[in-house]
Amino acid sequence: MQVKPSGNGHSSTDSYAVQQADIDAFNVDGAVLLKSVFSEHWISRLRESTDRALSMSENYFWRQRVWEQDAACRDFCIDSLAAALAATFLNSGKVNLLYDQVFAKTAGDPATPWHNDLPYWPVRNGRAVTVWLALDPIRFDSGPLEFVAGSHLWDKWYRPFTTGDDGSQQEFYASTEVYEPLPDFEAERGRHRILCWEMDAGDVIIFDAMAVHSARPNTSTAVRRGYAVRYTGDGMTYQSAAEINPFIINPQLKDGQPLDSDQFPIAHRST
Repeated sequence: MQVKPSGNGHSSTDSYAVQQADIDAFNVDGAVLLKSVFSEHWISRLRESTDRALSMSENYFWRQRVWEQDAACRDFCIDSLAAALAATFLNSGKVNLLYDQVFAKTAGDPATPWHNDLPYWPVRNGRAVTVWLALDPIRFDSGPLEFVAGSHLWDKWYRPFTTGDDGSQQEFYASTEVYEPLPDFEAERGRHRILCWEMDAGDVIIFDAMAVHSARPNTSTAVRRGYAVRYTGDGMTYQSAAEINPFIINPQLKDGQPLDSDQFPIAHRST
């Protein structure tokens, strides 16, 4: 399946041949690696954007909604192949941009704790994916992502937690007892099939927002930069009772409304 962007930007000539095996792997495992998706044009632009975005916060998780301030990130989120890929793997006629996020795991940074994403987001009644782009070569010692294969199918909403500046787990958010207790997945490694890939710049991992994932510590001397864009599919609505992440609260929307808004624009619509 040849996937092309719906945007009108200079990236409109980009395309990527998604194999049925990729879609099948995503549906079974909740995450799939796609090789050599984005060109050096995108990589160099987004490296510059990522480096600028590091000044937004010292906290590993708090460099969010960069696209609203940075033209390269805006072009990538709306006009590049990213949104079309999200639509393909969500099997959705429309996708909204929820937010984007910059990650930089520097030498010596600890592991990112196990979690799934959707419990942190004020959206319900649909599916969401992350398009996670490697901006540097990522090796097994520089903090690659890991996934518990098939965990997106469990319907387990694990309790969200706050983090320190280095991304380490701190306290659980108040009033989130309704969520499942977070298991010690590190101690349970032997009970699960763990997916972990080395990546080159331009490679992408597409993963479901309910997939349990983490990232290994960076024990190398290199910096590992990644750019994550979160997209939602058909039927997703706003839910104020789930406003855990303060960065993506949307005052334009009320409970049960579709996400279409200035903050969550339509990024792709099938023709």
